Amino acid sequence: MATPGISHNTGGDSRRNALISLGLRSITAGIFLLAAFLLLNRFLTVQSWPTARGVVEFLTIETVGDPEDSRSPGQQARPKVTYRYTVDNQEYTGSTMSAFPWVYRNDDRVVTYLEQHRISLHETVPVHYNPKDPSESILVPDIPWNRLEVILAVVFLVLLPVTIVVTSFVDFLRGGVTRKDDHSRGRFW
Repeated sequence: MATPGISHNTGGDSRRNALISLGLRSITAGIFLLAAFLLLNRFLTVQSWPTARGVVEFLTIETVGDPEDSRSPGQQARPKVTYRYTVDNQEYTGSTMSAFPWVYRNDDRVVTYLEQHRISLHETVPVHYNPKDPSESILVPDIPWNRLEVILAVVFLVLLPVTIVVTSFVDFLRGGVTRKDDHSRGRFW
């Protein structure tokens, strides 16, 4: 018998709330997964670009950040490059190193990166250019899986949203959040 003036939560309300929660979390996860897809698509598109032979005309290590600024993560470095290449008898100049402008903790890491990709001053290098617009080019088209930023992007843009959707779906199957502490035998699992 129901007590007057006191509302009783029914299983339907709990399930409906769990379904709404699942829907909202799925939409949010979809947005994160779309961002991950767009970033990955940028890398994959660049990797399929044709190459031309180019010559590095300018190469230096640029200092980024200010160690005196409390809002700055400290002094960091990144490579700064200018290269010349030819496509269909048209000469172009490029200055983009990779699909995303990476910043390194110190000059030594920049030097290691340049050595790893065989980029040095006055040397011939493969230049990847956009076939639809040859003035758009990069020197390094690969995905640096060892970079912390890339690992965090995979975790936050792919693994975390998938985990949230899976746990929300399990919660929905179990009947919603109101049954979380239910340890009875009639519980789904």
